[in-house]
Amino acid sequence: MAKKKIKKSSTVKSPPTETVTKVKAPHVPQDYSFWSDNWLKAIILFLLCGILYFQGIDYGYVLDDAIVIKDNQFTSKGASGVWDILTNESMTGYFGEQKNLVQGSRYRPLSLVTFALEVEAFGMSPRVGHINNIIFYGLTCMIIFWMLYLLLLNRDKKKNTFLGLAFITALIYTLHPVHTEAVANIKGRDEIMAMLFSGLTVISVLHYVNSKKMWHLLSAIIMFFLGLLSKENTITFLAIIPAAMYFFTSSKMGDYIKVMGLLLATTMAYLVLRFTVAGVPDFSAEITDVMNNPFYGMTGGQKLATISYTLLKYVGLSVAPIQLSHDYYPYAIPILNWGDYRAILGLLTYIGLVVLLFWKWRSKSIISFSLLFYLAALSIVSNIVINVGTFMNERFIFISTVGSCLLIVYLLRDKLGNWKSPTGKYIAYGVLGFMIIGYSYKTFTRIPAWESALTLNQSAVKVSTNSARANSFMSTALYNEARAESNREKKKEMLLDGMQYANKAVSLIPNYKNAHLMRAGMASELHKMDQDLPKLLATFKDIGSNRPDIPFIIEYIEYLKGSRMSENEIINFYYDLGYNELLLKKHNNKWAMHYLSKAYEITKTNATVNKAIGDTYKMMGDNVNANKFYQSAGVQ
Repeated sequence: MAKKKIKKSSTVKSPPTETVTKVKAPHVPQDYSFWSDNWLKAIILFLLCGILYFQGIDYGYVLDDAIVIKDNQFTSKGASGVWDILTNESMTGYFGEQKNLVQGSRYRPLSLVTFALEVEAFGMSPRVGHINNIIFYGLTCMIIFWMLYLLLLNRDKKKNTFLGLAFITALIYTLHPVHTEAVANIKGRDEIMAMLFSGLTVISVLHYVNSKKMWHLLSAIIMFFLGLLSKENTITFLAIIPAAMYFFTSSKMGDYIKVMGLLLATTMAYLVLRFTVAGVPDFSAEITDVMNNPFYGMTGGQKLATISYTLLKYVGLSVAPIQLSHDYYPYAIPILNWGDYRAILGLLTYIGLVVLLFWKWRSKSIISFSLLFYLAALSIVSNIVINVGTFMNERFIFISTVGSCLLIVYLLRDKLGNWKSPTGKYIAYGVLGFMIIGYSYKTFTRIPAWESALTLNQSAVKVSTNSARANSFMSTALYNEARAESNREKKKEMLLDGMQYANKAVSLIPNYKNAHLMRAGMASELHKMDQDLPKLLATFKDIGSNRPDIPFIIEYIEYLKGSRMSENEIINFYYDLGYNELLLKKHNNKWAMHYLSKAYEITKTNATVNKAIGDTYKMMGDNVNANKFYQSAGVQ
């Protein structure tokens, strides 16, 4: 019986799989050029940045712009200040000396150098700063598109279309409302430049893996060093880059050794430079100012629970950035304990993300890489690794959102969109379309908040209602507006509103100096209008009992001396504040003596004042001087 020959099929179709387990290197044919095939999409991203942010080019300096540009003695010198920028801690140009306000200090000279060069070429011009921020952001979005395209080269059949995974991800990133702080606030250029050079580092590494040409490796080293000089967040790419090589290339062990060895060496060179200029950080030193250490006074459990909640908020901002604020200072984020469901939900969310990351690791899933990108970039600003000086900030996830945007687009386009039923595709592209329109609208309407200090803080107090800093800064903005206002009724209304915000700030943090200073300024301006001396003195007494170190109190009392306030009224005020408030209630001997001495300067024979000074010396343990003033007071 003859055996029947079985005809073998020349082609065998493989069943579709979720991920590719064996990944080829992103081989680029000789005639291939990313820019020749994708220039239109790249230009669209760049133009979108201009269209969205153009409305802000005539805005002024706001928030920290004064620290890094306007009032910075190095950047304001132009090109001649570049050497000072490179050889000093980054806040020295503003404070005049190095002040370690946060753990680890700061050394981010590159963005400051660009500000100095702008001043050299165009003078002190916020318009130029805003334009250049838009240009830098546009370039960064193009670089992100290029980077993602190379990573996904062998994963995406639609890569050369407008539905390509890299392009849609870059588009969502470009439109993301959470990026408005980094772009609209000129100071945010350090975030933009860090992502720009980090993206170029990844691109250079991918080209090296493909071509083995050393100049690509040299390019990676240079780009990485420039990223570190922009902001230390770049260091997180020491985790992202080898992950990119693992997930998207067929790199050999020698490739990992060369790439990571040189990048680690570059990091060490940067750290040596940083420590030489800014000093070795003392992480054991406790920062007691809650505006630079919001966790001061919390227990360990409270700190971790509060961090867990902020990390949960970052997830929310990455996906649905509905309520935005530039201010998350105490206590816009409440102090939480582990009994609070928000802290528990945050912990469970991140446990789930980490489990999902490792579950998809071996299959080299895009899901796993996206999560690693997000978590690695977030780690350095999470307050777990190092205290960053505030609970959180929207600009802190400027880099992380590359990972979250990639994850969202992949899940929608490649997972939901590939359901057997066409319904999944309709839902997926419908959601993506809604995100594009929604993100564009939110960004466009968010940018005007950055027009001035007043508009910025008006926006902040609506969201960060319990931020002492936002309320205090709002009072400052209203105070400045009121002083420039000629209409008496409008002026008074601004001052009264400003006083309410300042009072709210001190109700949140009773010894908040800036808020008390604004209360003093507001009270003095209102007194000029209503001549209500008792109300003024009652406010000054309350301010002085909490913050006796505000010199404006004495300065304004001296201004009133003679014409509007008698010597007896002044003496009684200094006595009441120094003796009744500071000595008896606060037991603050030093400042009690300071204000009682002011009363003593006016009259040295007042028995009540002399006795009060004698009591103060006695509480200080100086019985000799105490007896001397008791004798002057006629006290045996």
